[in-house]
Amino acid sequence: MPSRPALGRPFWLLFGGEAASAFGTSASIVALPVVALQASGDVREAGLASTALSAGVLLARLPAGVFADRFDRRALLLGGNLVGAAILGTLALLQAWDALSLPVLTLAALLLGMVGSMLSPAENVAVRSFVHPDLLARALSLIQARTAAALIAGPAAGGALLATEPVWVFALDAATYLVAAVCMAALPSGAGPVGDGQPTLKAACEGVRFLWRSPFLRYAAVNAAVLNLVFNGLLIVVIASADGGAQAGLGIGAQTAAIGAGALGGSLIAAPAARRFPAARGIALSTGVVAVALVGFATVHDSGAAAFLLALASACGPVVTVLLATAQMRMTPAELQGRVNSGTGFLAQAVSPLGPTLVAVCTHAFGLFPTVLGAALLVVLLALVGGAVAARHLHVSPPATGGRAAADGAGADRADARGTDDAEPTATGRQQRRVGSSEPAIRNRR
Repeated sequence: MPSRPALGRPFWLLFGGEAASAFGTSASIVALPVVALQASGDVREAGLASTALSAGVLLARLPAGVFADRFDRRALLLGGNLVGAAILGTLALLQAWDALSLPVLTLAALLLGMVGSMLSPAENVAVRSFVHPDLLARALSLIQARTAAALIAGPAAGGALLATEPVWVFALDAATYLVAAVCMAALPSGAGPVGDGQPTLKAACEGVRFLWRSPFLRYAAVNAAVLNLVFNGLLIVVIASADGGAQAGLGIGAQTAAIGAGALGGSLIAAPAARRFPAARGIALSTGVVAVALVGFATVHDSGAAAFLLALASACGPVVTVLLATAQMRMTPAELQGRVNSGTGFLAQAVSPLGPTLVAVCTHAFGLFPTVLGAALLVVLLALVGGAVAARHLHVSPPATGGRAAADGAGADRADARGTDDAEPTATGRQQRRVGSSEPAIRNRR
């Protein structure tokens, strides 16, 4: 009897290395604006540092997909983590010598955003290469859990180190990049299919064009963009809903922590949900729960109930992400995996920085309840459209597995990846590949 497929050593090396790096980066995300504010005394400088980080992510996102499809993923992951370690190590030395200027700090933030963005599609393609198709949902849910845990633990560690000396935050992040580099160096070499030498811009446009011509992939990008916009504005909603007084800070802190805890819990149930529900029903149901929880949050007055509803809404985010990402991996040709992932990520992140400002403006103009109700209605529409689109256009055949399990436990098989009815011709047909043997995405740290 064939052995039961396992995630395998390559996946756990990838997961462990990126987990360490994501933890360090979550600490640095807090430290960069704080150090800028301490150095200048101007809150605008703190905002500039955060903006530079986000700008770096967006600038590198589309080229990153081209590189992930064209070059050895192990080499990309190893080189990117070494560059990240060099940037953070330089910041730590300059901070220790009191020679860290604001232009250098801003440039470092921009470069760190670009490095992280370059690594994300390479990790996504590597997961598809190393993981048995039947275990993609489990692997993606573990990555979602890793991201949520890093967003809880990283800022806490960063805040504690900032209270002593900021240099230790940068040193910690540099060390985590080095840990990730060691893990990447231990991955099997080889990149699977390597793209042709067409110009970078043309190659990036090819991935976006494939994404846009597929109704389901279009919806996946819109879904991610809308949910990112809504969740990025939740902090402003939490602050605006506080009653004021001595307990207001505790309530805000508890509700903000509930968002992170909900995301962690949702990532743990994402894989079972993906096995239990068809993609169309799971996407519509999870997105609908987000809408109901938002309406409930706008109507309740108890801080504990509000925190529970925020956690419930946040828990559905990873479920939707895993359902969408699993289907995207299965229906996208191997040679376009990186570019489709980076295109979806770019569209999802392009509007998310507007969330806090948009919520603040709408709350000031219309009030808190109408603003949250409007967001909930938008999410309801998203759920209805998602259910219809997935039911009509998502036709991903179950992977046909066979052969012996690979020595590393990841399994060796071949999978059917069938595109949507409206996708490009390259999306259809059998995409045969070896899993867990030759080829080294939300990392969402970056």
